[in-house]
Formats: sequence, C-alpha cells, structure tokens
Amino acid sequence: MTLLSNKKITVALLDDHPMIRHAFEMAAAKERDIDLTGSFGHSRELLNWLQKNHADVLVLDYILGSDEMDGLSLIKHILARHPKLKILLSSSMESLAVIRAAFISGIRGYMSKREETQSYFKAVRMIASGQRFIPATIAMELTRLPVQKRHGDVLSLNPGANSGNEGSDFAQLTKLLSPREAEVIRCFLDGMQIIDIAAKLKRSRKTISGHKQAGMKKLGIASDLELFKYRSDLFK
Repeated sequence: MTLLSNKKITVALLDDHPMIRHAFEMAAAKERDIDLTGSFGHSRELLNWLQKNHADVLVLDYILGSDEMDGLSLIKHILARHPKLKILLSSSMESLAVIRAAFISGIRGYMSKREETQSYFKAVRMIASGQRFIPATIAMELTRLPVQKRHGDVLSLNPGANSGNEGSDFAQLTKLLSPREAEVIRCFLDGMQIIDIAAKLKRSRKTISGHKQAGMKKLGIASDLELFKYRSDLFK
C-alpha cells in the first residue's frame, strides 16, 4: 500500500510510562516512513507542544496519572483544539463501552497495549491514510453492544458524531446497564451508602456492591471519585 507518497508520517506519543516511550522511540527510529516528532509523559507537555507543532497521528495512552484528565475528556480537549489530528488510542484496559465512547468522541483507531510494536505502526499507517483501525475481535464486539444506534454501528460513525443529536457519551453508555445496576448507581449518586441501598432494595450488601461494581465496569469507570465526576452526564 502506498501511503502519503514519499512524505514521512509524523507521529506524537503520549504515555506516562518511560519504558513504553523508550521502546516506541527505538522502534520508530527503524521505520523509514515514520517520524516520531514528539514523545511526552504528561498531557500538558503535549498540549504545549501542539500549539506550535504538528503531527499526523497521535498515539495516546488512555490511562494517565492521577493528576491528569480522564481519557475521554482529554480526547475531546485535544480534538476541539486540533480537529485534524488523528488519534490512535492505546490502552491496557479493554472496556468496550469506553472504546465505543472514544470512537464517538473522534478517535481514528484503537490498539491494545498487549500488541507488538509493529502492529502500532501498521495502525498508524492506516490512520494516516484516512482509514480507521479497529482489531477484528474488538470491531465484532462493538457491533454487538446493546446501545441505541442512530448511525449504525461504531464503524460507520463519523468523527465527532455526538456533537449534536448523540447527547452525552456516558448518557448513551448507561443503556448498557441492567435495570438493577442503574438503580443502584442512581441511589449511590444520590448520596446513599451501600447498606442503605441494600435495605431499600431488600438485598444483601454483597449483592448491591456487586451490582455497583458491575455497572461501573460497564461504564469504564474505575473509582467512586470518577463516578461522581460524571454525575451530571449520567442518566440524562
């Protein structure tokens, strides 16, 4: 496949793990058509760099440090300022709900951190040429997600397709929850403790805690703090 004629593909990398950055930098140096123009451990470094520099593709780690924006917010923040930048999301977390929300937010590809480095460059080349990159197994699972689809499955969505009628990404993701999971999370966000929810729903604390954890997993949320952060976006 011929990509961008003889022009090198410029790539920026954001990952808070020094070893991953080092390995990617060494591997990229061996690729004749890849030019790694920036490698960063913090989003503020990347954002400052992007004000004066350009990259065709950004390889973005979804889970950064505790002092960073969450992945979806960072994707939106970057694309709002640099809409032509093509993002390849890289993550060790494989929550289908989060991957779908990331595509709705405008990423062009997804890659598991378990993949070999050469797979990243294959994805970078595809994205730079204007295509999407979604591993076949992930693509199949995404089409099966029981969420409301206004534009078909995620593979047919345009970047930023949620900018008008789609509503909140997380409001859409709540359709993944079972009625009991949704009820438990609603109660929790209203300030009720697990023991109080258990008494209200006449279930054991273990059962209620299980519903809460299952629901959070489906939403791609890892902590109570993050759950409350999206309180205004959930259940619209």
